[in-house]
Amino acid sequence: MFDDQLIALLSINASSYSLAAIQIARLEAERRNITGDVQKAQFDAYLNSSGFAGRLILLEEQLMFLSTGMAASSSTKGIAGELHSATRNVAASRLDFSSLDNEGSWIYFLDQIKECKMISKFLSGPELQFVIEEEDGSIMNGVVNCGDLGKSEVEGLATQILAARDHLSHE
Repeated sequence: MFDDQLIALLSINASSYSLAAIQIARLEAERRNITGDVQKAQFDAYLNSSGFAGRLILLEEQLMFLSTGMAASSSTKGIAGELHSATRNVAASRLDFSSLDNEGSWIYFLDQIKECKMISKFLSGPELQFVIEEEDGSIMNGVVNCGDLGKSEVEGLATQILAARDHLSHE
């Protein structure tokens, strides 16, 4: 197993993200002596982006979405909806960084993120809305659906993304 795959496995699901869980992941990475060249995960959430289910992972220098290539369906309710969500989360938990080749995956350096905020949509629930500067200087607007999380959790993710970006720019 490659170090970056191990870090992906050590990172945590944002539905229960906490400083204690992040610390456990970091201690495990340190125990295995892989901290030298590998960025530590600050959060790992199973969410939907661009119509695909996957993992949104914040690293120390990058934000990425690892797509399953599996269509995300937030409109399914009840037991069927819970089964679809569970299937999606199992598929997402198996992703590693080679999944960046899958349709719907993306990665940006934190300095490319110009804005990140939580918005709440009536039908789809809370979302992370981004303004991102592409490498060619063009501006892209993006949305990550966070329907499985509460508003305060999504606000926490937005805060962490902006704090990591600001911390990086001051180094």
